[in-house]
Amino acid sequence: MPDSPQAPARTTRPHPVWSALVGLTTLGVLLQGLWAGLFLRPGAGGPWYSIHQHGGEATVTLAALATIAAAVWLRTRRDLLIGTALLLVLLVAEYFLGRAGEGSLALHLPLALLIMAVAVWLPMAARRR
Repeated sequence: MPDSPQAPARTTRPHPVWSALVGLTTLGVLLQGLWAGLFLRPGAGGPWYSIHQHGGEATVTLAALATIAAAVWLRTRRDLLIGTALLLVLLVAEYFLGRAGEGSLALHLPLALLIMAVAVWLPMAARRR
């Protein structure tokens, strides 16, 4: 029998709880950049540093919950499971770099960009397959 035309790739939708948690984590990552920009301006400060710190704590918590959700519901999607765990590890490293003080800023900012890339990649990867 001749080869039939290739069927479109079957999509395996991720669990909605994982999707919601990754979406909220990604929103937290975006807001972290906004809040950091508000307190890094010369002469700025005020409550933005504290908001940035607590936002980081919330974002790490959301990433931990997303990683648990990936382990429970997405075991067959190793790309998403590993990507979610990677996002958590990067966020934890970023959190501790942020707590280390101004000396770690040279690593803190580039790592934030890498985190943004992973946070954007995850939902896009979930749509593939």
